[in-house]
Amino acid sequence: MMMMMLVCFLFVTASLVNGQDYLTCLRNSDAFAGINPQDTVSNIRGPPGYPGKRGSPGDRGLQGDKGSKGEPGSSDREEIRRLRADLLSETQALINDAIRPLQDKISRLCQVAESGWYTPSNGYQYRLTETQQNWQESRRLCQAMGGDLAAVGMRNVAIERKLLTEVIKSVRNVWIGLNDISREGQWMWIDDVRAAEGNVNWSAGEPNNFGNEDCAVVNRPSYNGAVDVPCSLTKFALCEKIITDNCQ
Repeated sequence: MMMMMLVCFLFVTASLVNGQDYLTCLRNSDAFAGINPQDTVSNIRGPPGYPGKRGSPGDRGLQGDKGSKGEPGSSDREEIRRLRADLLSETQALINDAIRPLQDKISRLCQVAESGWYTPSNGYQYRLTETQQNWQESRRLCQAMGGDLAAVGMRNVAIERKLLTEVIKSVRNVWIGLNDISREGQWMWIDDVRAAEGNVNWSAGEPNNFGNEDCAVVNRPSYNGAVDVPCSLTKFALCEKIITDNCQ
């Protein structure tokens, strides 16, 4: 045993393999441990228990490309559209609420009624003619003042009541812009709106066309609705015209 150890000690050689040192002990010209004649660089191992050196880590691989984000499903797209629509609707409502008071204030400042005209807050102004004439002449007089016989205000019950109490007052049988001159029985307002239930308040039994009555008056103070009378009668007339916008 001692002799073997001595031989190994005497024949210890150092081999450099792949940058690492290995000890090889030869006995009787054979490899006792380490390199055998048939060994190659690829399969050489150090002796058992011999602490080998750890190889250096390889280079880190390149980072792969980031995967693309998947497209939203149809239910997601529908939800997105719905949320966008809700957002637009709510935003528009907030804007309208914010600017409406300013628009009303501007409108009041811009629209100024002329002196001598009554304004019932419907965008129009009203006054009675100072002379009594037939329906056609009264209409021409209202037109000469920039308006026409009252029509818009007379189709609104609340405005009509204001005009009766604030403008017409105690005057009886005042011309308004309602007639069936073009076609008997087809009553029309002068702005080409056809008279129908809900936009004209006829007195009971009217219109009756008694004696070729083609023009309408409102009968105040004993008012109970519009009455048809001959257009040739001389009456005061209620004129109506839009309020002038001084900001245009």
